[in-house]
Amino acid sequence: MKLQLTILLSVALGISSFAGAHNNCSGNNKKRAQQKTTVATPEENDYDVKGLKFNISLTNLSTLVSGDVTTYARTNISGFSVYAFELDNLITIDSIKFNNQLETVVTTGAVRKVTLTTPLPINTDFTVQVFYHGQTPSGTGQFFTGGLNHVLLPTGTHIMYSLSDPDFTDDWWPCKQSLGDKIDSVAMWITVDDTLKAGSNGLLQQVTPMPGNKSRYEWETNYPIDYYLICAAVAPYSEYNYHMHFTDGSNDSMLVQNYYYDSAAFMTPTNKLLLDSTGYMIDHFSKLYGKYPFQNEKYGHCMSALSGGMEHQTMTFMSTHNLRTTLIAHELGHQWWGNSVTYGKWEDIWLSEGLATYTEQLFLENYWGVSAAKTTRTAVYNQVMSLPGGSVWVNDTNNVNRVFDGRLTYYKGASVAHMLRYIAPQDSLFFKGLRAFQQQYKYSTALTSDFETTMEQAYGMQLDSFFRQWIYGQGYPSYSVKWEQDNGVVHVKVNQTTSHNSVQLFNMPLEIRLNSLAGDTVVKVNIDNLSRHHVFLWDKTMTGLAIDPNDHIVNGIGLIQRDPALLSVASSANENIIVYPNPVTDGWHIDNTLPGTVLKLYDINGKLLWNGISEGKSLIPAAHLPKGIYLLELHNTDAKKAYYKLLK
Repeated sequence: MKLQLTILLSVALGISSFAGAHNNCSGNNKKRAQQKTTVATPEENDYDVKGLKFNISLTNLSTLVSGDVTTYARTNISGFSVYAFELDNLITIDSIKFNNQLETVVTTGAVRKVTLTTPLPINTDFTVQVFYHGQTPSGTGQFFTGGLNHVLLPTGTHIMYSLSDPDFTDDWWPCKQSLGDKIDSVAMWITVDDTLKAGSNGLLQQVTPMPGNKSRYEWETNYPIDYYLICAAVAPYSEYNYHMHFTDGSNDSMLVQNYYYDSAAFMTPTNKLLLDSTGYMIDHFSKLYGKYPFQNEKYGHCMSALSGGMEHQTMTFMSTHNLRTTLIAHELGHQWWGNSVTYGKWEDIWLSEGLATYTEQLFLENYWGVSAAKTTRTAVYNQVMSLPGGSVWVNDTNNVNRVFDGRLTYYKGASVAHMLRYIAPQDSLFFKGLRAFQQQYKYSTALTSDFETTMEQAYGMQLDSFFRQWIYGQGYPSYSVKWEQDNGVVHVKVNQTTSHNSVQLFNMPLEIRLNSLAGDTVVKVNIDNLSRHHVFLWDKTMTGLAIDPNDHIVNGIGLIQRDPALLSVASSANENIIVYPNPVTDGWHIDNTLPGTVLKLYDINGKLLWNGISEGKSLIPAAHLPKGIYLLELHNTDAKKAYYKLLK
């Protein structure tokens, strides 16, 4: 099956330059100069949305919307007296009912408020039904230009679809735009001309014929969902569906549903293979991250005029002209990262976009091999290093282009994910941590600090310095190296500089490949100082070296040069040093050293095994050591070093 799948996907491979949910997202926000960081008005925090029932009419010819939306909610405070919500002021509210009683609404911009005659106690359930009609200006069909988007395609086909992220939901329905308030269930009833189809979240329960040559598409999702992931799309869609099968031994299957238009032009053999590949990806990512989180409903695509894709829960809106496997992998990855577990604050959006972008590399690694994944990773790293600063953590949530910054949120976020995997004690622990994070925060929200804690528990080690440097800090390290070899002893001196002064030192394990005509070897050293001299034993004649040969770290490479000055010459006071016996069984005796001389014993890979301070004579225990070659370093009080090859 692996070979067959590789053939299946080979016609569709594409490596994105920015395959995020907001591809080519440089457009300006048409109605908000700044991205709001909290709810639009404090009263929205006073209740919890439990469910929504849409009964709206839409068309593919404009952004006109009419109908009603019922909100089922529960009070969070005692004395609840103001119900506040958001709906663009270009939309007309015909009437509003609070617990089936007509009420008056007061409008201030997009904020609408109803003042109750009788305040409600805490934990009281209530319903609000808003009847409304109107339209806001259509977006361009791309991100951050409008909540509803009407597009006339070159083929003459009209399509209309929603793009609510990050705060355009109020363009088309009365809402509360709060990341922290997931909605438990949504019934989406959309009435359209009977020549059209309407796509949305969850499962299509039925299509009901309506008067006037209309049809009502009745969708329903019963998984918690964030406001910006609720969607609607209307077009003369055709449908291509199949069931994928999980290979986890459960015999479970799930619907994969695809809505597409311009049938003859779109449904080519290549595009069909792309859609077919989705089922294999669902199964593979389920093994990496935990089972697809919405398995009782579906995963699907509604084709759109987007340049990329938007990860609406269970129904991604996808590019038709730029459809590719890495884009499918990215948006599918969002079902875990962003949809199942949603970032609790905009500052932490990398938990969605960064991990979804890294999902592209995991797709390539599994189906195309580590070399293909490395090629993409190198390109991603180069984009990260195109500027010297910038943190993964969003330090300006008032700027929508900073929130969705491709270099930092997407690419550096993905880079951090890979480096976190690289430093794992075992590769399996990285995925164990991801699955644990999903399990703990599924259908909820989480912060970077929660992710750090979960990964620390999986790794059994502290990660605070890693997150401080790579998530909250800015920039990246660059390494310059000097090397020399003498009688089987390799000297490597690594100097680190950083691109931004917010981080003085990136403490990372660093791979170094020692090159030889007789074969190469890779050693790993821990960079815990801006300048560090490392010593290795290697009998092959060295011709050069490479830093980070597998591109595991975002880093620049400075000058790499051979430097005979690295070979320390013992001082005259150390000329009479005696090391015996050699080879040894139980221990090496070191005589005639200067008092205060520091002795260090390393294995062949440069790992420190023993250290001590000499008072003229010393004994280095060896009985517990395996047979092999060892290196003794002597560092005396006048800063001179000497090295001895020891045998057991």
